[in-house]
Parts: sequence; structure tokens; C-alpha cells
Amino acid sequence: MIKDIEEGSKKALQIANICYANVSALFAMFTNPKYRGPNFTWDWFIEHCEENADQWMFVNAVKGNRVTVNAQAKRYAREIAERLVHRASE
Repeated sequence: MIKDIEEGSKKALQIANICYANVSALFAMFTNPKYRGPNFTWDWFIEHCEENADQWMFVNAVKGNRVTVNAQAKRYAREIAERLVHRASE
């Protein structure tokens, strides 16, 4: 079982900030239809963000147990992407 990083800890905030920056940048880009392909869906966007979260952790050199950090990043990325897509569709 993967141990969670304590919510509100410095590490959790670092991971959340990186995820928020990347997900919101992608969301802003994809709100412009010019950047969407013919097969684009917002469900794909959510999956794409979750799948790329571990790469964001690597690029930003987040220290810690790689499995734990990546799992937390994937959860945060999915949650943020789902929230943005939901609010945009209201």
C-alpha cells in the first residue's frame, strides 16, 4: 500500500502547486478550440493530466519516495482537472 503524504505538509503543498500550475495552463490552452484535435474530449483532458503528473514531479525535481510522490501528484492532477472541467461546464 502506498503511504499518503500528509495533507497540508510542505511536500503536499509543493506537489499541489506544481499540479495546479500545469493543469491550469493546459486547461487555459485547451479552452481555445484551435488547440484541440478532432478526437479531443474533456474526459481525455482529465486522463492526460493524471497521466502526466509524474513527469511534472520529475521535471520539478520533487524529492521523496518516487512512488508516493507520483501517486499523490496523480490524485491532485485528476482532482484539479475534474474541478476545472466541471466548473467550466456550469
